[in-house]
Amino acid sequence: MKECVEFYRSQARGCIIKKPWLERMQEEACFNFIQKGFPTRQDEDWKYSSVNSFLQHRFVPHARLLEAPTMAPAEVPVSSYVITIKNGLLVSPEKMQSELPKGVVIIPLMEAFESWPEKIMPYLGKILKSEHAFQALNTAMLGDGLLIYIPENVCITKPLWISHWQDNANQAVHFRHLVIAESGCQVTLVEDYAGSEDICYFTNTVTEMHLSNASSVTHYKIQREGKQAYHVGHLAVQQCASSELLSHSISVGGAWVRSDITIDFLEPKAHCLMNGIYVPGDGQHVDHHTLVNHLVPECRSEQDYKGILKGQSRAVFNGQVVVAKDAQHTQAKQQNKNLLLSAQAEIDTKPQLEIFADDVICTHGATVGQLDEDALFYLATRGLGRNEAVQYLISAFIIDNLRLIENEKIAKWVTQLLNMVAQ
Repeated sequence: MKECVEFYRSQARGCIIKKPWLERMQEEACFNFIQKGFPTRQDEDWKYSSVNSFLQHRFVPHARLLEAPTMAPAEVPVSSYVITIKNGLLVSPEKMQSELPKGVVIIPLMEAFESWPEKIMPYLGKILKSEHAFQALNTAMLGDGLLIYIPENVCITKPLWISHWQDNANQAVHFRHLVIAESGCQVTLVEDYAGSEDICYFTNTVTEMHLSNASSVTHYKIQREGKQAYHVGHLAVQQCASSELLSHSISVGGAWVRSDITIDFLEPKAHCLMNGIYVPGDGQHVDHHTLVNHLVPECRSEQDYKGILKGQSRAVFNGQVVVAKDAQHTQAKQQNKNLLLSAQAEIDTKPQLEIFADDVICTHGATVGQLDEDALFYLATRGLGRNEAVQYLISAFIIDNLRLIENEKIAKWVTQLLNMVAQ
């Protein structure tokens, strides 16, 4: 508790927007943060991810400036609407809002508190069920982030690409993005997190997403932070009838990373795909937790996460599927496969099923292995050097996951990114 009090004092800046409902939310979150305390190894969900190294750093909040810094548009692999956030400050292209389809709203969260309270109050802080101190801290520090609103039946043909960048040493940024997708709309959203390689900083991010009837959202999280960075992130989604979420998670950066996804099916015939690839290198720690709550009948969920571990790296995967008593005709598939390229690499994997209905189709599994020496020998007899042969086998290991990425240009860019870090 003492550590939480000291940490909060170092972060607190006071409530920027004086709204009673917002102040109550922040006060409750502050109380929960202090009461919960930072997670320890005694907490089951943090058994393999110690926060001790995080607590050794003294992170300070970024300074809110009157004018955001200028910054060239981020380089992205596909034509997109690019929103750049540098060191927590929005660098907004002036023409973007006018180029978006009519009715689409992308504004800073602080502005939304003033101009769109009736839209955000039903969802902000309601989709995420705060379970640990980092999430409570994010809510207590509400202010930095975006409201993304897509009206009914609107199709945004180009991706919305949110480029996050940090290059201030010992800086903490607490992002909260709220995405509201109305009935029948379609959108692709990319959250790209990166930063300077040679400094330590902290990213604490939460994205809450509401998918109305028959809406379709493709979501990418590209976590390629600097090798000294700390990253804690959570994607919380609630899905209504016949909605579809395609989630692609790529994690290759950071010194210590925790990345979670929670999906709640609220109405029948919804579908989600959760596709993940993580490639920690020497000294890196990457932890993924997923939770799919099948609360109603006739919904489908698919999870396919693969890890490639190099050097003295550590990864954690905990995938949980809960099927409620009345959620008949549920279909849930879950698998986690891991490839260890070093004897010093370590993975803790725990797929879980909790089924309280009797008419369901549910599968889960996990594998951990090393490169097949027979396959390497076979490739060597065909004239391939060992390094080239290893790259072929790594590519074969993740090819099915890459095929799940429907946008060919993004898939090609992700492939190049993975090839670069997997060497």
